[in-house]
Amino acid sequence: MPSFVMFIFCGLLMVLTFSAIDVSANPTGAPTAACESMTPNHDGAPSNTPCPFEVILNQNQIFSNSSVRVTLQPSLPSGSFKGFLVMGFDKVTDRVIGTFQIPPSYTLGKTIDCNKEYENAATHKSNDPKQSVTLDWIPPEGYDGEVIFKTTFVEEFIKYWVKQPSGIVKVVASENAAPESTTNDATNTPPPLLDVYEGCGVSKGCIATPDDCVESKNCTMMATYKKLDNDLLQLEIYGEIKGDEYVAIGFSTDSGMGSDSVVECVKYRDTLNAYQSYNTPKRDNQRLLSNLLGFVKISSPMYVDGYIYCSVQHPIVFRNTIDFDLNEPHYLLMATGPTGKDNIQEHSEEEKSGMSIDLTKDYSVSYFKDSRVLKQLHGSFMVIAWLMAASIGVLMPRYMKKTWVGKQIMKKDRWFVYHRGLMVLAWTLTVIGFIIIFIDVDGWVSESVSENPHPLIGCITTVLAFIQPFMALMRPLPNAPNRYIFNWAHMLVGYSAHILAITCIFLAVEMDEAELPYETYWILTAHICCYVGVHVLLTFLARRNADAPDEMKDGKPRLKQASFQRQIIIACYICIVVGLGSTVIAFIAGA
Repeated sequence: MPSFVMFIFCGLLMVLTFSAIDVSANPTGAPTAACESMTPNHDGAPSNTPCPFEVILNQNQIFSNSSVRVTLQPSLPSGSFKGFLVMGFDKVTDRVIGTFQIPPSYTLGKTIDCNKEYENAATHKSNDPKQSVTLDWIPPEGYDGEVIFKTTFVEEFIKYWVKQPSGIVKVVASENAAPESTTNDATNTPPPLLDVYEGCGVSKGCIATPDDCVESKNCTMMATYKKLDNDLLQLEIYGEIKGDEYVAIGFSTDSGMGSDSVVECVKYRDTLNAYQSYNTPKRDNQRLLSNLLGFVKISSPMYVDGYIYCSVQHPIVFRNTIDFDLNEPHYLLMATGPTGKDNIQEHSEEEKSGMSIDLTKDYSVSYFKDSRVLKQLHGSFMVIAWLMAASIGVLMPRYMKKTWVGKQIMKKDRWFVYHRGLMVLAWTLTVIGFIIIFIDVDGWVSESVSENPHPLIGCITTVLAFIQPFMALMRPLPNAPNRYIFNWAHMLVGYSAHILAITCIFLAVEMDEAELPYETYWILTAHICCYVGVHVLLTFLARRNADAPDEMKDGKPRLKQASFQRQIIIACYICIVVGLGSTVIAFIAGA
């Protein structure tokens, strides 16, 4: 039976290893990061079967001051595709050229900006099945040459075709091309930014980054808030940007991104504006088609010397896809990154408040970089408890009973003393780590289990670990008729807690709060491989010596050799798991 339990344990951990790696789909369109390869960030590789979709052009020759209609459709009437990314390429240089013209009301597609050029690619707006998508493409002004369109089609998440070519369009330079504008706006001096720091901590609350930047007035991102008399908030958003970028603030009931109301301060094509949007549970950002009632720009957005500034009036109680009541404390998220025509793109920098903030009363000055000591202690304690102490302790009763025969510590067999000491250490650190994280996050977090199963699994692990020593205190004598019930229960509860604990550590790597590098996955995978390997090796040695009738006597050279082998294997294993666990702790400390 123990071998069967270990088989289940190994299988679950291996499944976890491969399922924990992040795979991000793009249900609201391809990101700008996909422009270079035109390959979706999905599982698998592009299909090598003939593409069942085609690109139809309404004409094969146009003037440079006209357009060509590009239709994406299945080759057979019954087919459909969920996603696409299409661009026009110069046939000779293979450079992306031209722009797509898509009205905002068109529900099947939108433009994105590739290679820092405006609207030179088109992608889907949703992953709903599509039978036909029609787009208008405009060549560069005065262009003369041949153009070919390349399209990536996504039929299913793991079934897609990359850079499928169209026919060739010959573009002839038009003699009526409009001359370039010679207007020089250099004489228009922008107005100076308002002093966003004035009143911080007195008449308004301010949260910013980096630390102590409010006093020195050199913040790279900052948000201010204060309650107005008519159940509204006044918000100021300020930050450093380069080119077409945004600074945005989000209101979240937890410390993670998802299901958040967002206010954007955006610069796009020399146009400044403030918008409202929503971070979906899948962490996609969707801009609202119209502002909520009560959302008003107090002053025109400004951009001066690399800094953007927006001041808006914002309702305190509102519905942005879901209900929000900013009378209740919320975590503040802030980010900056590139923006497109219809929505902001994935952030290049992000910050989040260390605790929830009462936006209607708390007019203090705070900073995003809160102390991470409690989170780091929680993570370190759990790594020591389960990657080190428990992983070593569970080996003792199964493999080491016949190693130190007749050698006792405090009238207890040595293997039992080591097992009990290691498991008590794991129990103690687990309980302390559990208490620490509850203190750090102010109780239970409001995230659903589907969004973040780590808290629930962690609680179950702690409960199972907590009852283990009390079960041990009530164990029957070795010869008691019901002893086998205790053995099974103790083993199953222990292995279940161990499986769930390792699962929790894997899930923690993906959490934003952990800020752990991707390499942590490989360290954890190496730990599992070592754990499985030492069980297989020790089980093999135990079976090989199982036919020795006097194995309990230390006088046989063969048995002494087997005992020595087990000690060497355990010693090597301890060195490996301590080294791997220490590496994970180093990652946690450096986060």
